[in-house]
Parts: sequence; C-alpha cells; structure tokens
Amino acid sequence: MAQGAGGTVLDEPAPHGSRRERREKRRPEGRSRRAPGSVPSESGDRAPEESRRARRVRGEQRSFWLVLMPTVALLLALSVLVGAVIRSSSDAGPARATRSGAGAAGRTLNTLLLAHRGADGRIDLLVLTGTTGSAGSVLLFPVATQVEVPSLGPQSLADLPNQGDRGLLQTTVENVLGVKVSKTVELDDAGLDSALAAAAPIPVDLHRAVKFAGSTDAIIAAGPHRAKAAEAARLLVSKQPGSELDRLVTVQDVIDGWLRRLRNPSVARATVRAQPGLVDLLAVAKASDRRTDTLPVESVTTGGAEEFEPRAADVVHYVTGAFPQALLRVGTGRPRVEILNGTGAVGLAQTIAAQIIPAGGQVTLTGNVGEFGVTKTQVVYYRDSGRAAATRLMKALGCGALAKADTALGVVDVTIIAGADCFRTGASPGT
Repeated sequence: MAQGAGGTVLDEPAPHGSRRERREKRRPEGRSRRAPGSVPSESGDRAPEESRRARRVRGEQRSFWLVLMPTVALLLALSVLVGAVIRSSSDAGPARATRSGAGAAGRTLNTLLLAHRGADGRIDLLVLTGTTGSAGSVLLFPVATQVEVPSLGPQSLADLPNQGDRGLLQTTVENVLGVKVSKTVELDDAGLDSALAAAAPIPVDLHRAVKFAGSTDAIIAAGPHRAKAAEAARLLVSKQPGSELDRLVTVQDVIDGWLRRLRNPSVARATVRAQPGLVDLLAVAKASDRRTDTLPVESVTTGGAEEFEPRAADVVHYVTGAFPQALLRVGTGRPRVEILNGTGAVGLAQTIAAQIIPAGGQVTLTGNVGEFGVTKTQVVYYRDSGRAAATRLMKALGCGALAKADTALGVVDVTIIAGADCFRTGASPGT
C-alpha cells in the first residue's frame, strides 16, 4: 500500500508477470503444476492418475478390438472349415446310401425294368438294373415267383401282362422290392433281336452246358462262345430242363457278355438307335463295379409245377445294398397296407396301389368291404406310431379322411377303405 498526496491509501497496480506466471494464475485450484520427478499429493494429483488410467483402458480396448477379436474370429473360421472338411469326407462313405434312400430330393434314378414277352404274352425274361455312382447292379427274377398283386392276390410274375394294365408289372415289382422303377421296357421277339443285333457277335462264356426243353438240338457245350443275336436271344428266354434257377445261370452269362459289348461306344450308340428305351443300360455296362444276383426266393413247388416265393427279409437286405438310390422308404421301413374296395369299381385296388406304393406303402392285402356303397373314403391306422405313415399315404392318394381304429391289427399297419367320394367306377383318385 502507498500513501497518496491527500492522505488516501491506494492499491498499486500489479506488475505484468511472465506468461508462465499468468498460466499459473489461471490454473484452477487443486491442479498446481508438479515439478518433474516430484511425488504427487493424495489430493492435488488424483486427476492425472485418473487420466493415465483412462488412457490405459482405452489402450486395452484398442487391443481387444484390433488384436484379440480378429484372432478369435480367425480361429472360429478355421474350426468351421475343418468341420466342413470332416463332414464332407464322412458323407462320401456310409452316408451315400442314406442320401440315396427313399425321398432324396433331386436325385436321378436310372432303374430299368427289362422284360421280354413271348408269343403267348407271358414274361420269360425279367431283369432290373441300376447304378449308384460307379457301382452297377443287375437283378434276375425267376418268372415263376408268386407275388401279391393288388385286386388279384398271389400271381406269377410271368402272368402279369395278361392280368392287368401296362403299369401292373412295374407296380408289382416296386411293391415286392420297395424300389422305385424309373422305366419299364417290354420287348417282343423282334425287339429283343434288334437290341442284341447291335452288339453281335456277343461273347458268352457258359458256366454250364445248355439244352433247350422240347428240342432235339445238340447240347451247347460249356465254355466261351460268340453268339449271334438270335442265338443270344434263345439263350435268354428259352426253357431248359431242370430248375428255372439253373436257367438263370445261363441268362447271367449272356447278359454279362452283352454288357461287355455295350462298353464299346459304337455298339452302345447302335443299340440305343435300335431300342431307345435301353439307354439306362449303358450306365450299368460302364460301371467299374458290377454285381449280378438272382431275387432271393424259396421253392414252394406244388403239384409238379415249379413256383417260388420271395424271402422278404433277404429281399430287404439285398435291395438296400444293391439299389440304395431307388429305395422307396428307409429308416422305419414301409407300412403294410390293406386296400378294401367299397365301390365295386373294377381294378380299384390296382389304381390305389399305383398311388401309394411310390409313397412308401407296401400292399400286402386287398379285398372288398362286406357291402359296396361306401360313401366316405377312410385311411385307417391302428397305433399312434402309424399316424404319420397313414397321413403320408393319404396325401399320396389325394383324398380321404384319417381315422384311428379302436382295435389294433397285427397283420397290417394301415387300411384304406375306398369310398365313392374319391373313386367312381373306372375313376382315378381325386376324380
């Protein structure tokens, strides 16, 4: 303070300090500048410590997002890739049969049912072929085999062309095997000769000597032969003394030689020109792994006539391995179906069978209701476990109502009672 001339005390103006001093004056309380190397106080230096902690947290966050997370993502991607490789390698093996099982979407079927009808209209040659990848299968049928035919009951395979429409043979074979047949080719004598002519002469290595029943021709010795078309056809379809199973040994010898010739591209083209329906036979000829078998049957010969019946369990086992691409149903198997005609329409059971067999049903019984005049079609199941199968068959049928029976039956899983709401005389399902 200073005394002025009049005795009044005045404050003297503060001198201008340095920039540093002015900054220090503007610094808020509690944030005094700390000399380098000094120890912070508990109160005044808390903010710098918090600032460092914040910077450390931000650094850790940057490390998390820029280093740790990309590493985790990379490891997850690698694990997914490894899993995909493992699954793809496992699918190439046993899962192949599952993929080709019944209902596989988008699959290509090339099962060919080849039949020859003699002058009397009966079948004397019946062969099913198919391929799965590089594997081919050829199944020979004893035509004297007795099978369940819708509307007709037990019938011989040889007689089917004379018992129903053109589709009856295919429907019946599908019902017996549980295999979808993609094409049926029926040849007469001229058709078989033309099919074989493109491949003649055919190398045939006979495993046994051949004599034709009722013929005075000399016995054809066992061993290698080069057969003309007519000779090969005769070996395929003519009766021989003894069992039909013995005759099928000769049939196999001829088919093996024919398939070997079909490996030749020019022979294959000429064969398809002569019989376009045999194009699927070429895939079997080219198969690097081919098996030829006879339908598993047992003899039930009565009254001197040779007859056979399929061995059901052996048939299931065989087709699962031989025709996995074409199985109509896998897993729980095929539901056994009874078809009862409630309208009196002729051949109605065959019409219904043609609808439900491709959907996985196995027709084991057919018959009529006590009295015709049923108005409402019913698809009846007997156990809760059979509801899904009954629903699937009803959808394939395109009509009817689902119902559960009060009493379970042991011989069938589903009964279809055909009524006039879905089936008129001579009508198809849904018309």
